[in-house]
Amino acid sequence: MTPDANNLYIGAGDVYFDRFDVNGAATGLRHLGNSEMLDLTPAVVTKEKLSSMDGTRGLYREIAVSASCELTVKIDEYAPENLALALLGTNATLTQTAAPALTDQPINGGVALALDVYYDLGYLNAAVTAVKQGATPLDPAAYTVQTETGMIKLNSKYAGANPATAAITTWSGSAPAIAATANRSVIQALSTTSVLGRLRYIGAANQATGPRLLADFWRVQLNPDGSFPLISEDYGQFSLKGKVQLDLTKAVGARYFQLRTL
Repeated sequence: MTPDANNLYIGAGDVYFDRFDVNGAATGLRHLGNSEMLDLTPAVVTKEKLSSMDGTRGLYREIAVSASCELTVKIDEYAPENLALALLGTNATLTQTAAPALTDQPINGGVALALDVYYDLGYLNAAVTAVKQGATPLDPAAYTVQTETGMIKLNSKYAGANPATAAITTWSGSAPAIAATANRSVIQALSTTSVLGRLRYIGAANQATGPRLLADFWRVQLNPDGSFPLISEDYGQFSLKGKVQLDLTKAVGARYFQLRTL
């Protein structure tokens, strides 16, 4: 009933998303973490007919021909599953097969290396025991290894015995196995062109004011909306946007979304 100041609304709550698999089947509602904004923008497309019976060409008739609703969500948490949504990708557990004895592995595909730039060794946490140019081993001071990311650089400033030159270079060493753990992931970005699923919003029990709402959007195709910050002076945040689609499994009149008060 209105008027009633308790109807004034400052929303807060939890946002869940059920990303459908490649067959369109549900995989379960997953909490998106802290979401700063969930915004709906209903829209109506109309068709107008102007009067031809006078010179002012006034509006003779207007009818609504379609209705739609666009949804925007701003996500704060860089969880692997959220990154996969933001980058139109898939999320898998990062693993690496152990390579205990690597000998004379070519760097840069067997092409001569330039000095003072990094090259990828192809393994994370690589342990480099020897680097050679042809049959000549380089002094360890002639190169720099970033172990965690598996990169190597030949140093031009080293002038001792066996300095590095711009030549074909190989490395020997080992790489450990990386077991599947919950905090190691690999995101294959842009591996899909759409992210389709169901979105649910549950209003917080202690929100400042207004009715608690339970909102269900049966089918939403989410797309990246704006930049994806990797370096920032503030907390990183990214947005997803998409239009609510028809769900033909629902009853007529309830095929887009529904709001319920709790």
